[in-house]
Amino acid sequence: MLIDVRRVSQAEARQGASIIVKAYAEPPWDEDWSLQKAASRLDELMNTPGCIAIAAFKEEEIIGFAFGLPHTSAIGRGLQIAEVAILPQHQRQGIGSRLLLSLEKEASHLGYVHLWLVSRQAGGAAHYYQANGYRQSSALCVYSKRLG
Repeated sequence: MLIDVRRVSQAEARQGASIIVKAYAEPPWDEDWSLQKAASRLDELMNTPGCIAIAAFKEEEIIGFAFGLPHTSAIGRGLQIAEVAILPQHQRQGIGSRLLLSLEKEASHLGYVHLWLVSRQAGGAAHYYQANGYRQSSALCVYSKRLG
């Protein structure tokens, strides 16, 4: 199976809306995304200045993506990995790792000094990121508050 991994335009990225719907419907996420909300999410990402969008294609079909957004901190220019998703039938084939590696190379080329992301603390997602060299922060956690 020949998989092409490369940067994508906003029009190409919007083709990935169905990936969000399908990938996040599966465990551990079990989220109910509409196609409209997924397309809006991709537009938000692509409209962020400095967004790096990488996608995996099988033939002409987009089957997965990774998005990075600039986030400078005290330690320097960082890139937040905002979204990574692969169609369920293409998961566990190394595509996600290829997407991360491509995003990392692009970030390094652009002068970023670190990458970070928010994900599950345990389970498959945590193992995936750890297997790709990411480590949980002992100093940080995520806080959230629902409005309304």
